[in-house]
Amino acid sequence: MKSIIQNDKVYTVITVAIVILAALSCFVGIFSTGGNHPLTMTSAFGEEIRLYGEGLYARNSFSMAVQAIAQDYVTLILVLPCTMVALFLIRKKNILGEFILTGLLAYLLYTYMSYSFLMYYNSLFLVYVALMALSFYGFLIGINRLLANEVVTKLEAEMKTKGLRVFLFITGIMIGLMWLGRIIPTIGNEIAPEGLDNYATLVIQAMDLGIIVPACFVISYLLKIKNRMGYILGPVIIVKAITLVLAVLSMGINMAISGVYVAPIEFVVFGIIFMVAAFFFVKILKTILDIAHAGLLQ
Repeated sequence: MKSIIQNDKVYTVITVAIVILAALSCFVGIFSTGGNHPLTMTSAFGEEIRLYGEGLYARNSFSMAVQAIAQDYVTLILVLPCTMVALFLIRKKNILGEFILTGLLAYLLYTYMSYSFLMYYNSLFLVYVALMALSFYGFLIGINRLLANEVVTKLEAEMKTKGLRVFLFITGIMIGLMWLGRIIPTIGNEIAPEGLDNYATLVIQAMDLGIIVPACFVISYLLKIKNRMGYILGPVIIVKAITLVLAVLSMGINMAISGVYVAPIEFVVFGIIFMVAAFFFVKILKTILDIAHAGLLQ
């Protein structure tokens, strides 16, 4: 009898539920309009904050709303179709689907965890929470499925990791320094850091500094000591990085188009991360395909 972890039907139900709920969230976020809402408010730090004023994100700051809409487009147009393609590959017993879907679930977990804790309360709150929960457990199932896959054993022998290790280590440093450079000057000065707007705290920065930055260092180390989990999380974090950084770049572009200031350094940092992550994705993809092809010929 298959365990729940290896049961394709359970994994399929979770993934399809995520796609349906995420599509609903994206459609409402992008296309909802109207509402008689205030256009400004004074934050707890005494700053006058411009609000979006309409639709689902009406009570969010203008800056946050245009970022959320840009991310909704990326999720709807790119991530959700890729999720269904990855699920199709899994149903065809293709190992690429396992890695891609687990990475996309990591993106969706990050996205809807941030929506659950950052967005002003709206009618989709329970949808955000459901997506966070489903993505979390789907991600855990994906990791466990990869742990049990024999292709990962071959990946440990075939995959070159030095470049990826260096990239992850440098990425962790770059993201950490970027956010600390925004936060540290405000400590003890009773001033709001850039981007706080009308929110209680810096949710994205907390998630990056508390989860993403340490993950970069830990995965780099696991690859160095040739730990099996490193060969699973390495490709997974690359898939997550490509999708999330593409969303971040889309946010920045939409902010700039909407007249919201974006520090040029953020475009540089995330642009470099995206290009290098894409390079390593192609390399890892080729390695996995070569291993899978060799297995078919044996």
